Amino acid sequence: MNDFRVGWGHLFFFHAYDVGFDISLPEARAVSEAAESQGLAGLRPGQAHLQYRPKPLVIPAGAVDIRHQDAVFRMEGSVKIFDFGALSVSLCLPVRDLPWEEFTATALLLAGVEAVENAAREVAKGVFGKIRPAVRRAEFLDLVEEYSLWHVGSFAPELPAGQALARFPQDIARLLTLEQGTFSDAALSEILRNPIRYFENDFCLAEWNAAFVYDPKYHDTAEVLEFLNVQMLELRFFDRILQTALDDMADELRKSRGILSILHDPYETPLRRLSEIKVDVSMLRERINNALKLVGDVYLARIYEEARRKAGTEKWEGTIRDRLKALEDIYTILNNRAAASRAETLEMIIILLIALEIAMGLLRR
Repeated sequence: MNDFRVGWGHLFFFHAYDVGFDISLPEARAVSEAAESQGLAGLRPGQAHLQYRPKPLVIPAGAVDIRHQDAVFRMEGSVKIFDFGALSVSLCLPVRDLPWEEFTATALLLAGVEAVENAAREVAKGVFGKIRPAVRRAEFLDLVEEYSLWHVGSFAPELPAGQALARFPQDIARLLTLEQGTFSDAALSEILRNPIRYFENDFCLAEWNAAFVYDPKYHDTAEVLEFLNVQMLELRFFDRILQTALDDMADELRKSRGILSILHDPYETPLRRLSEIKVDVSMLRERINNALKLVGDVYLARIYEEARRKAGTEKWEGTIRDRLKALEDIYTILNNRAAASRAETLEMIIILLIALEIAMGLLRR
């Protein structure tokens, strides 16, 4: 037992959902009480242009009660609406003057709890119902991406960042990995080896689905990590689309060509579908990648890149590139087959015309 308390902080639970191909933000704003997001607050020296483009809309969800193990946790909810068809629900449990042990116990108790995700999903569905007229190809998918952010604004008594890491290594490692056991020295060294620092009283550590932030100026860091969670959702969404397309196209390649196929192009529909998928994925990837620019803000860029690395986004992006390449190969094969099919159809028509002309000549005799 120690005497340290969390003077103030937050437990954040981010949940991202895909609800359509894109969302008209002006229309969504007109049919809901949404307001434009503040974006990056610029609490540290940085470029003024480091903002969302376009900025998402934000809808407050009010108090959200989470019931778990005979306890009720009242969280503050909000929803961000992104123009590329995603909703991000943020559930936040404010912390004031809480013993450190209780802070970590509460975080680990609520991490990954079904009641938290159920509440976030209901909030997202409520917003989706309001803005549905503004959503193109509207569909609330079953996909969800979750990320937890454990934030400490100050300790009581005061504790510099380096001392906090040295004093609570096991607890911080548990918060990052959502594990309850005691870590070995080697595991601790690996988990805590890259704290990102700006001042003496702050640091950020990230793992694949959780981050710990000790920082009184936490707003921009929370904003970046929430956006990364949305990006991870969209990578999973792209992967699902491309895998389904590959399975469908594999069936097309195995189909045998019937005799009646001379009357139509059997590859027209799959080729058109492949083209539409490639265009859709390319457009969405471009919009998501350009939605938030961090060039010029070294601190936020380091947090973003470290969190991306731990979340495994490069592997997901590599998988998506491989699937797109496979679809391009299939497109080439089907396009060659379509060209061959058209040539065969043309040859058949010529043969039929010649045969018809011979038959007409014989009938005239």
